[in-house]
Parts: sequence; structure tokens; C-alpha cells
Amino acid sequence: MKLFFVTYVFPDGETRDRFYAELAENRIQELCEAEDGCLSYRYFRPCDSETELFLLEKWTDAEKQIAHTRTPHFALVAAMKKRYGIESRVEWTETV
Repeated sequence: MKLFFVTYVFPDGETRDRFYAELAENRIQELCEAEDGCLSYRYFRPCDSETELFLLEKWTDAEKQIAHTRTPHFALVAAMKKRYGIESRVEWTETV
């Protein structure tokens, strides 16, 4: 199993909330969790920061996650990140 932990950094809390609302409107979580190999795709708002949003992705294997990066909804999120001026960091690990 592959775990990805993504930290999105926003200029302010209002921008983060608009981005999150747009994710929900476009059913991003639902679309990702319906993909072959996706075990979980969940966004979290930390209680100690108004300018961050976390994403925890769980995939059966690296190939399935790579296929995810070629989907239309992945491209939509990339375009949203650019439009909102969001920076992100990705950490990952492999588990047994």
C-alpha cells in the first residue's frame, strides 16, 4: 500500500475555504475514491492553521496512483491549485 500526505498552503483562510468548497462541488473525493486501487482519499482542515489543508491518499500500489494522475479530475485540481495560487508539499511512504 502507498500512502501520500499532501499539504496545501494558502495565502489565507478564506482562499482555503473557497478551494475546499470547489473540491466538494466537483465531487473530487468521490471521484478519486471510485478509482481502481484507491482505498481512501480524504481532505482534512487542521485545527491550528487557517492557511493549510491536508490530503491523505491511500492506494493499493504505485501504479494505481500514477494512473490517478492522468484523470480529468486530477487535472482539474491542478488547474484549481494554479488559479488559487496554492503551494503544496507531498510526502509518501510504502507500507506492507
